[in-house]
Amino acid sequence: MTEHPSSKLPPDKRAILYRTASAEFAEHGFAQASLNRIIAAVGMSKSSFYHFFENKTDLFLQTLDSAMDPFLAARDSFDLGRLDDQTFWPAIRELASTMALMANRTPELLMVGRMFYRSFENPAERELTRDIMEATRDWMQSLIARGQELGLVRRDLPPDFMIDALMALGTGIDRWFLQNWEKLSETERLHLNDQAFDLLRRLLVPVD
Repeated sequence: MTEHPSSKLPPDKRAILYRTASAEFAEHGFAQASLNRIIAAVGMSKSSFYHFFENKTDLFLQTLDSAMDPFLAARDSFDLGRLDDQTFWPAIRELASTMALMANRTPELLMVGRMFYRSFENPAERELTRDIMEATRDWMQSLIARGQELGLVRRDLPPDFMIDALMALGTGIDRWFLQNWEKLSETERLHLNDQAFDLLRRLLVPVD
């Protein structure tokens, strides 16, 4: 894979740029976000910006990718095939807990999450979030298939029905956390994340 030109930026400068961009996109939405405001806030000239990024869309996507990379790497390195009927749900719960800890210890993700959902909820901007949402659906499909092989995921509903239900509940949970993040302590966030995992799991477990 070709390395993105922004990787040549000094790490501290890149981090400040992405933090500033995520705040701008979260507050104003993609269409109304001002590239001029972003680069002025970080002391960057237009010529310098266009040396590293193609345009505002490129900046949005790189800001999103940079924030999501550790989470996607953790998820994609998770080997569903190695799980058996004893380890399936405990291992997935542990993955969810690991990601929750990562989020709690990376405060700048709050703005990235808000910018993501602001664009996701706008039909005109949904293309910006398409790749991440499609990758998430693909992973859920693999999870459901492995769980069904082990007899731990229900078979009375079509897989795409279950994926749609998981996506709807998952995005609702995400939005609630983004709206209430500052009101919660880290302990409360982790506890609620654990409860949220149980809600999602109950959608999938076989019905007696």
